[in-house]
Amino acid sequence: MTHRFDDPATCQMWDSYFAELDQLIAPLGEDGRELRDDLEQHLLEGLGLAAGRASTPAQLRDALAKLGQPMDILRPVLAESYLSQGAQNFNPITIGKGLIHTLLAGGSRVLAGFAFAIGYLFIAVFVALALAKPFWDEHVGLFRYPDGRIAAGFVSHRAAGEELLGWWSIPVALALAAFIYILLTKGLKRLL
Repeated sequence: MTHRFDDPATCQMWDSYFAELDQLIAPLGEDGRELRDDLEQHLLEGLGLAAGRASTPAQLRDALAKLGQPMDILRPVLAESYLSQGAQNFNPITIGKGLIHTLLAGGSRVLAGFAFAIGYLFIAVFVALALAKPFWDEHVGLFRYPDGRIAAGFVSHRAAGEELLGWWSIPVALALAAFIYILLTKGLKRLL
């Protein structure tokens, strides 16, 4: 669409903005192309190019500033797209990207995104416990102390405590991680 501009600086500014936008919308597929077309049309109308007026670099710079940075515009759309993909295929990387975009986008879904992020953090902790057990057997597990306290996870002083699960703490931690993962991802699917 740069052929609409006579000034090379205006063309370069337009191309730079939409190159960044194109890179961000690549995961969105057809929805991303529609969004790009809408943004282009909105900018062109705002510049008055639909009425045949010429545009200067200052006019385009002002219009782009009003529109906002591509990442700011796309963050909520990317969050929704990644979260719906992750809820369908249970891919933790896709879900993580969606949660990051949700938290950074702000708005009403931040609280839900934060709650899901905490839930996925618990999953990471359970997996870390299962992986650490063979290396630090004396400090990882479920411990009961003579005074009745119970400690779970990584403990620094096991001396007086009795390990309740032993090597069973590995499959228990992995089962809890899998259960929470499935529960959170299905909850994410319902939220969307």
